[in-house]
Amino acid sequence: MTAAAIIAGAAILAPGWSYLPLDDPVWPWTQELEAAGLLRPAGVYPDEHLGADLPLSNLGSLSGPVGELAKRSSMPSEVILGGEGSELFAGGGIAAEGLYRGDGETRSGTWLSASGVLGGLLVFQERLSVWEGSDEEPPDGFPSCHMGRERGRHLYVDRGFLEGGGRGISVSVGRIPQRWGPGRFTSLLVSTNSPALDMIRFGWQPSEKLSFTGLTATVDSDSGIYLSAHRLDFWPSDRLRFGLSEAVLFSSRGLDLAYMNPVIPWYPVQWNERQDDNAFLCADFTAVPLDGFAGWGELLVDDLQYQKEYHRPDKLGLTVGAGYTSTSSTVGATLEYTRIDRFVYSQKLARNYYLHDGRIIGSELGPDGDRLTLALSTPALWPLAVEVRASHRRAGEGTVYEGYPDSVAVGPFPSGVVENTTDAAVRLFCVLPGGFEASASLDRWWKTNAGHVQGAEDRGTDASAEVRWNW
Repeated sequence: MTAAAIIAGAAILAPGWSYLPLDDPVWPWTQELEAAGLLRPAGVYPDEHLGADLPLSNLGSLSGPVGELAKRSSMPSEVILGGEGSELFAGGGIAAEGLYRGDGETRSGTWLSASGVLGGLLVFQERLSVWEGSDEEPPDGFPSCHMGRERGRHLYVDRGFLEGGGRGISVSVGRIPQRWGPGRFTSLLVSTNSPALDMIRFGWQPSEKLSFTGLTATVDSDSGIYLSAHRLDFWPSDRLRFGLSEAVLFSSRGLDLAYMNPVIPWYPVQWNERQDDNAFLCADFTAVPLDGFAGWGELLVDDLQYQKEYHRPDKLGLTVGAGYTSTSSTVGATLEYTRIDRFVYSQKLARNYYLHDGRIIGSELGPDGDRLTLALSTPALWPLAVEVRASHRRAGEGTVYEGYPDSVAVGPFPSGVVENTTDAAVRLFCVLPGGFEASASLDRWWKTNAGHVQGAEDRGTDASAEVRWNW
């Protein structure tokens, strides 16, 4: 087995894979490739939804599974039309899965994607999907963008955008999923936990060492709720990246030009010129000091109480992690810790909770808790890859829906009766001939102080299985 095949197998079950149906399971493996030293520069991943080229340092020398996966991630569709400066690609698939969490649920679906280049200037992509579930409730554990509210078939526009530009500048308009931050298991500021937002996005890359992204999106058009976010990335070297991001969720009868301004900082605008908007700052880094090792971290600032006379708590989130991917053995490993303070993502006004479609735009963990996760993966039985994962999570009684009271003091973390959950899971992924893929998982979990009731215990087993055909 070649080193490239080993890396590919270990990475196909990269941390962050929590479901497969109707979402491409291939993209997370690139984060394991980063630890192996194959991604340059550090912290630049192919966009999981846009089909961007992989920044592999030795793509031309890769063969076997990793080469095939690289090709599939960079352009997963077939060319159906072509001409001078223009190409049209199309693809799709069918998936069926079952999920057991105390009772059984099933779902089946199909999707059709199209993408292309127009006149060498404009890029577009579209994906539609249809799924049908087994009951009248949103299916537990299924991708958030396919959680229907009633029984029957549902047609979704998963994404659709148009992008153009040149000389390092790009402008995109449409429904574009976003995932910011280096965390393998979760992202604190912007994640795919909630469905894709409709937005206007601006990008600028003046050099190989500097990149800027800014966007304004509609969160709830009926209520006039918007999200603006911008991000600056800097690479001192191809093994080290620093990022600085800012986001603000606000209500307005029309677009607020101050928050749409991608250049100025919004935090002082929110404090001094606006009222009751929900603003965030975030800093993160990725480092690959040696081939085989990677480290990363993310710090989220919801509120930092520099006026200490009020004795209010800070509202912070933190992720730190390290990964190892061997190029000479059959082992990949990742260890990551995330902590999110109470009242993070929340706010005095319910309309400014950091939510889209009822789901947190940032980390799915929510406030008032932390989690430590260890994942080990091996491709020894390739094309079957295996991941074993263990985690421990503490959850306090705080939620995003409790708001932020006028009078609150610093208290214990996590707050109230702390629910403790220990989870051990085995996950399998197999590439089959003819474009077929299969996956299965088995999770065993134990809870103490279940439901935040002192002394209460609970335990259970969750299982899932899925088969998909890509064409």
